[in-house]
Amino acid sequence: MKGDNPALLDRTTPPSLDEDLRTSSKELRESWESLMARRAAGLVQTDKEELALDLDVAQRLCAALAGRPQQMWSLAKESEVDVSAWLIETMMDLSHNGHLDDALALRKDLGVLLESIDRVVYRPLLLAQAGQQEEAITQAKADLARTPFDLTIADQVATVLFTCAQLSEAERLSRQVLTRSSINSHPHQGAVQRLVEILHQTGRHKEARQLLTQYGSPPAQNGPPRS
Repeated sequence: MKGDNPALLDRTTPPSLDEDLRTSSKELRESWESLMARRAAGLVQTDKEELALDLDVAQRLCAALAGRPQQMWSLAKESEVDVSAWLIETMMDLSHNGHLDDALALRKDLGVLLESIDRVVYRPLLLAQAGQQEEAITQAKADLARTPFDLTIADQVATVLFTCAQLSEAERLSRQVLTRSSINSHPHQGAVQRLVEILHQTGRHKEARQLLTQYGSPPAQNGPPRS
């Protein structure tokens, strides 16, 4: 029977939260609520003390979860926090504040924990957020040249170009992704969202509305595109 299949249960029901991780639940919840408040106000993290606390929690959390990644989902249920999304936002905040080495180290730890690499922030995007835009663009374009038919990479490169204010190139690549991707795919949705933002930024509001009418509003994302 379905209920007697342990493998199936492992995929649908998180295991009980290990006792030593329960102390992280409160810290995680408080940080998440602060993040949600900033996001609602359209703000980024600039408080150095709060960022240092978030980094400490993130490092301890990754170390504690090593070897038992399933506990991430148990912790998410206990704290009512999307733990991987919180770690991703912490990475972005670190990069934005110039702590690129810490952000990249956290990215590496998260890549080990997650079953799917798709949830990990694209490395050149962290470079771009840290102000290393030339290196970010160079790395992103090199990735695209190596895998010209990979729509996920193309979508991520377009995001880097957009972040670095290379709007013409970002628009051109986004339109390519839009025409080559299936309508329900992440690259397609990302291309629509990015194109709407580009069109508004360049004063083409009518065209942005037409694009949304044609494709519909893409779902909101918890964080930046992943790789």
